[in-house]
Amino acid sequence: MVSGIIPLSFRQELIALGASVFVGGLIGVERQSRDKAAGLRTMIFICMGATLFTIISRCLGGDPARVAAQIVSGIGFIGAGVILKHGSRILGVTTAAVIWVTAALGMCIGAGHYSLVLVATPLVLAILWGFRYVTRLIDSVHEERSYHIGMDGSFNTIRIDDLLMENGLICQSRVFERTGTQVCCTMHIAGPSKGHEQLLKQLLDDDTIREVRA
Repeated sequence: MVSGIIPLSFRQELIALGASVFVGGLIGVERQSRDKAAGLRTMIFICMGATLFTIISRCLGGDPARVAAQIVSGIGFIGAGVILKHGSRILGVTTAAVIWVTAALGMCIGAGHYSLVLVATPLVLAILWGFRYVTRLIDSVHEERSYHIGMDGSFNTIRIDDLLMENGLICQSRVFERTGTQVCCTMHIAGPSKGHEQLLKQLLDDDTIREVRA
């Protein structure tokens, strides 16, 4: 047995297991309420699994650091599975980070560092619940979107510049492609969210625009 590592009693193991279900459930409720890929049950299992592996490493007398490293590696694979690329956007990065921190909390529970868990868990919940409003506030002032616009060859591209200026938007990059009589333009645009919504409405109302994806 590694020096300084004391196996938990059965009562302590049950307490740790219950704590992992509770902590994982708190985080999972937030994810479930926002209809994320990793919801209530997933977060509970992640936290519980990390706790169990940490407890087992203490009981087996091996090197807990090696087990902890394997947990981190395994969680990395799970986190990578929820990250998706949708157009120019990368989705699921926050969920992957939440999975990572939930496993870390489970490891803390299994190692008996309850004081750290009591501080970290409310902090994680505060960031998940509270910072969404901060994110919305930031997006209302500055949001980046990608647009794929299919237009008739008769469409005047200067019109797009006029619409951007009218709505307080800035084009960061654009690429034009011609296919027969149709011109396709891929643009990365930044600006306030209201400006994006107004631009989208104006493009959809234009008869020379065949397709808009944003």
